[in-house]
Amino acid sequence: MHDVRRPISRRSATLLMVGGLAGVVLSGPALAAAPKEAAHAAKPPLIAGWAAALEQRALEIQNAPKAQATRIGYGAVVKKGDGGMVESVAPAMDVPPADVQQAQAPTLPGLEPVEPAPPVVISVRSPLADRVGKLSRRLIELGFLPADKWTDSFNDDVETAVRAFQLAEGLQPDGKVGEVTRQALDRTPAQTVALLRRAAAAMRAQQASIPETSILVNLPGQSVTLIEHGRPAFTMRAVVGRPSRKTPLLQDKVTSVTINPTWTVPPTVLSEDKLPALRKKGTTGIKNAVVYLDGSEVASTQSVNWWSVDPGRVRIVQKPGDDNALGRFRFNLTNGEGIFLHGTNDPRLFSRDLRAASSGCVRLEDARMMAETLLSAAKVTPAAIGQQLDTGDTKTIRLPAAIPVRFVYWNASVDTAGVVRVHPDIYEDPPTLATPSGQSGSAAPAMSANPAAGANPVTPVSTPRPLSKPAPLPIPTAHAPTPLSSASAPAPVKPLPTSTGM
Repeated sequence: MHDVRRPISRRSATLLMVGGLAGVVLSGPALAAAPKEAAHAAKPPLIAGWAAALEQRALEIQNAPKAQATRIGYGAVVKKGDGGMVESVAPAMDVPPADVQQAQAPTLPGLEPVEPAPPVVISVRSPLADRVGKLSRRLIELGFLPADKWTDSFNDDVETAVRAFQLAEGLQPDGKVGEVTRQALDRTPAQTVALLRRAAAAMRAQQASIPETSILVNLPGQSVTLIEHGRPAFTMRAVVGRPSRKTPLLQDKVTSVTINPTWTVPPTVLSEDKLPALRKKGTTGIKNAVVYLDGSEVASTQSVNWWSVDPGRVRIVQKPGDDNALGRFRFNLTNGEGIFLHGTNDPRLFSRDLRAASSGCVRLEDARMMAETLLSAAKVTPAAIGQQLDTGDTKTIRLPAAIPVRFVYWNASVDTAGVVRVHPDIYEDPPTLATPSGQSGSAAPAMSANPAAGANPVTPVSTPRPLSKPAPLPIPTAHAPTPLSSASAPAPVKPLPTSTGM
């Protein structure tokens, strides 16, 4: 009996071992994937994660102990050397030479000539001393300046503290207290909490309409972020529309990229800026520009009476090149408002903290990086892009799949290092969501940048005043256009191509 059972026992053990090994082999990938899936499931989607981070930061600020907060207030920019005592020099008294004095007073022999009085140095307190004193006090309250370093003179210690504060706030560390830095210094905890929660509410309301791969344009942040597969690939500074020409909140898509683009002056810029320049000076002020009147190129702009020309008859096109207002790249969208993304021929604006300065379009700090990233899907290499740039010729490359673009108005964001940044309003009346004409599909519900009903009220934040529209130029009597009869009216002109924004 024992000898008969032994082979069976060994066979069973062998089968059990083989089965066990097979189970381990088959279940190994599943077991290895389980932690990854669990980690992925535990991590919220990007926009939801940002909203949660803003809410957490708002809660931290709200629960922090109350502290004194000195307000600097609206006023002049202060920088190193301002404030303190200012020396004023009274010049020496101007007296005639000794021989002239003797000639003028002959009846007083032996009178010593009058010696000129030395210059007098008077020290007076600078008008900016109070402002610098408030700045020092605020920096001490925030922990950027030691308490024993208070001063009303903008010295090296104050400049170092200002730079440290600017770095902490994500601002340009120029050491000067301009309007943006002043707003950040003066912002109360209640205002910060309100901005954070307004942004979190907007993120939650819009996250469903933001695809996992998309371009995000945040107007108050004046930034553009490329999101790839639910994760931010990069963020760059941007220039957005100025208060008088706001960038709208569009839901759009990039369909193609143009290398070495031309720039067609948009209708608003044409009627408010360039046509008045033509009327006043006879030139557009645009380098390498071609002016068309009724569809024909104007050989000499000085020979036309522009006072008698309606804006609809004029088109101005700037040739490609380093002077082109769009830079070397244009990212073409589908909206009918002439809004798109592009480079620039003037990168100086990117060094500013307040970059609401365009006519509505969005200028990118590194347009080439954006182009190389998007065109990689079209199998266009950076070397091929460089070769096309060298030719100077205009070329438009269609993307194999359009990239969604979402324009948002979020008063706070999370940077690539995970730090929460607060962005004050750049517009007094923020734009609301809109759907570009001609696009199909459902749009996210329109919403204001203000918090939803029932949310905490937003404490007003000091914002730059919007620029006013320039007044129309008067028409001199000598150049006033004469009424045209039906016989002398120009023939109908073919519709011009849609002008593009800037």
